[in-house]
Amino acid sequence: MTDKLIPEGFRKLNVTDDFVGLIGPLWFKAEGERLRIGLPLEPRHGNPMGWAHGGLLVTVADMVMGAGSGHATGIRWPHPTVSLSTEFVRGAKLGQWLEGSARIARRTINFCFCSCDLVSGGEIVLVASGVFKVPDVDRIPEAMRAKVMGKWGDP
Repeated sequence: MTDKLIPEGFRKLNVTDDFVGLIGPLWFKAEGERLRIGLPLEPRHGNPMGWAHGGLLVTVADMVMGAGSGHATGIRWPHPTVSLSTEFVRGAKLGQWLEGSARIARRTINFCFCSCDLVSGGEIVLVASGVFKVPDVDRIPEAMRAKVMGKWGDP
């Protein structure tokens, strides 16, 4: 059932984060400078009221902006969250597709300042903003470096 919710052209976002593995997989589609990330909302994502759990929405927003920062910098390596602010707009219904895309407001050598809206059922359900640390490429293990350089969707 959930496979039917995944829009055409989306691929699994391969991350080695065990915590994200508990909620995922997340799915992505790179469209030039824009990176779309989504998740089909399943019963396991629900709260006791039958809506997507707020903690899930915050986690997805964090991943949207972190991966979006990696797409913007061309370094597909964790961009640790420095700060994160969220506001819930409305509930997200289970059985729908949840999606967001990071907007990079400013990039410095050390940080990405970004925001995103999570949308489900054609409605904004959460707005978020955050600051993400750009990793020092020299600190990425040498054996991994070549594999993580480039934008999401690059071969």
